[in-house]
Amino acid sequence: MDQGRRVTGEQDDVQGRQGWPRAEQGRRGGETAGRDGHRRVTGRIRRLLAIGALAAVGSCVLFAAPALAGAPTATTGAAGTITYQSAVLAGTVNPGGESTEVYFQYGATNTYGAQSAPTELPAGSSSVAVSITISGLTAATTYHYRIVAINTTKPETGLDRSFATAKIPLSLAITAAPNPVPFGGPVTVEGTLSGTGNAGAAVQLQQSQFPYTTGFASIGNAELTLSNGTFVFNVLGLGLNTEYRVVSGSVASATVAVAVAVSVTLNARATGTHLRPTVHFSGTIAPGEPSARIAFERLIGTSWKVVGGTVASPAIANASVTFAKTVRVFHGGFFRALVLPVEGAHVSGYSQTVVVRIR
Repeated sequence: MDQGRRVTGEQDDVQGRQGWPRAEQGRRGGETAGRDGHRRVTGRIRRLLAIGALAAVGSCVLFAAPALAGAPTATTGAAGTITYQSAVLAGTVNPGGESTEVYFQYGATNTYGAQSAPTELPAGSSSVAVSITISGLTAATTYHYRIVAINTTKPETGLDRSFATAKIPLSLAITAAPNPVPFGGPVTVEGTLSGTGNAGAAVQLQQSQFPYTTGFASIGNAELTLSNGTFVFNVLGLGLNTEYRVVSGSVASATVAVAVAVSVTLNARATGTHLRPTVHFSGTIAPGEPSARIAFERLIGTSWKVVGGTVASPAIANASVTFAKTVRVFHGGFFRALVLPVEGAHVSGYSQTVVVRIR
């Protein structure tokens, strides 16, 4: 039996050694078949792609790979058209292949704090010039600014630049009151110096009196403007029609003419008879206006009506002239005198109102 087992074992060993080459050949054949199958599949895919490409070319339909959009580029340019309250900011932007929004940041420092209205650039790959106006600026102030471009890829900013707004030119405006002023009365000239540097500036009042042949001359002392540029001059005892102006350095205001009205006093009393009533008017005119015309007026309702007139005496006494006239008047009431000078040193003036009762 032991001999039989040995024979059988030896036979199995021989068969195993004989089967190993066949198994190895099968394994290697499988690997070869796998590689051949892969080559066949890859070849088919390549042929299909080639056929599709040829068909597309044959149909005149060509497909190109789309260009990839990129970040915009932005360059801050110089500011121009600078005034004391506005400026035009400029720069260039390459949109980077897609629609891009552009605006400027600006402010008194390089942290900015304000921005301009935006503008939209269409998709493109070339640099485009951009300019935007900003306003509401402060005069004589340095501003920083930079351009900003934004698309879906990323925002891009230009370098910081700066400009200075212009100064507001100094200007003077004045008024005078009262105007006309009664002969010998005071007048107040006030005004404002506007512009950059208007606070604490020296201003000087000048005048030119009738007949305006000597030109303007300074009167009184110069004054300093207040913090808001305002000033006031008081002139006493005005006797002639006068033109005023105020100067500050090389800046002069427009001329303001102040008229001096003659001063008129009026006396009136009822005279005549019951059947022929009259009113006697008399008075003085200062300063003396020889041969000045006088109109006597009566208040009727709400209007003044002329009831008579005369001419002032030709002689001056105590710097004044007199007048007198008896006028036939049928009704009493409120009366006044209007004096019309005949030369240009003064303007017309009214007397006070007087009451006359006729019985």
